[in-house]
Amino acid sequence: MSYRVLVADIDGTLVTTAREIAAPVREAVRTVQARGVRVLLATGRIWRSARRFVEDLGADPPAILANGALVYDFAADRIWFRARLPLAHARAVLEILARVPQVQPHVYVDDRVYVAAVNALTVAYQQKDGLDVDAVGDLRQWLQTDPMKILVIGERAALAAVAREIDALPVPVNYVFSERHYLEVLPPGVNKGTALQIVAERLGVRAEEIVAVGDNLNDLAMIQYAGLGVAMAHAPEALRREADYVAPGNDEHGLRDVIERFILASKAVG
Repeated sequence: MSYRVLVADIDGTLVTTAREIAAPVREAVRTVQARGVRVLLATGRIWRSARRFVEDLGADPPAILANGALVYDFAADRIWFRARLPLAHARAVLEILARVPQVQPHVYVDDRVYVAAVNALTVAYQQKDGLDVDAVGDLRQWLQTDPMKILVIGERAALAAVAREIDALPVPVNYVFSERHYLEVLPPGVNKGTALQIVAERLGVRAEEIVAVGDNLNDLAMIQYAGLGVAMAHAPEALRREADYVAPGNDEHGLRDVIERFILASKAVG
């Protein structure tokens, strides 16, 4: 099978635990791009946070951002798709979060991130994502427009309790665990898989011509959609179970393994 598109998650997949792109991975990507394969990134990060990795890798447009809520052609500075979380849903979730002081909500509006007040969880988030945030006080009162998403950071037990309360809301709310300490509330019907389908249709690429690689549950829909879905070795069992192949971990250059095993070993893309 000749694959035309490779789409990879950033954290835990493309980058090492030191959040760097290893030279063997970068070289493999350049080699496969020279054969005509488009290499895209799909991430929960927003553009201000993802840009450095896109540019460091030399990834192709578009980028799938905010776990599928935004598809951005950065080369043309053009948005292909954008979705927002309905304000009523966001406020209902923020009411729940106000009763759980162990977690910290981060509200994304366009390309900015807002919190009630900065705490240790937010400081760690800023260091990880390379972003600053705006402290605005009570988010329930401050928020007046549909956000892109809400990222909730905390211990997994507290996040699981939040998820159970979200499940009990009178309206369905779309959420996913993107890392052990991250729960993301997203626009209805939005995930990396739906965004990848939009990209494929726009590019004229069939699902079976796509390789998708990820390491957490927010990558599940993406690897299910792609013709070849790959989970990293350290991914949750639920993701590995759905994958067509389990690659070595990000610190073992797993993305290079996928490229060499499934793309470079096949005939050249025309």
